[in-house]
Amino acid sequence: MAIVKKDSSTRRAFRVPVDLRGSVWHRASVRVAVQDLSLTGCLLQCPASLDAGTIVDVHVELGKHVLTTKARVVDASLDGAALPAAMQYLLGLEFLGLAARHEADLRRFLDEESRRRGRRALI
Repeated sequence: MAIVKKDSSTRRAFRVPVDLRGSVWHRASVRVAVQDLSLTGCLLQCPASLDAGTIVDVHVELGKHVLTTKARVVDASLDGAALPAAMQYLLGLEFLGLAARHEADLRRFLDEESRRRGRRALI
């Protein structure tokens, strides 16, 4: 499995560090931990790896709202920070065709989270 490092200056959207719960579905539903989130994608910690290019259904719990969308796995790597007994993978996902309602909920959540953390607001 290749580890792909992306230059943060090439990202299309500002990422917000988060600690959220969610799930991905590809042949089976798997619980995940969302580590960062943006309007265009997210970084997940997952107990299984998926190949780059794989399309998954994603559900992220945003407080009282649930973000539901399709996403493409952009990169995957072994999480070196996870305990050896709890092997985990990091999956970088790109959202595909985010519905207007979900985009509005996500934008509101990210703006609130950015303000709470004292970071710049999203555009």
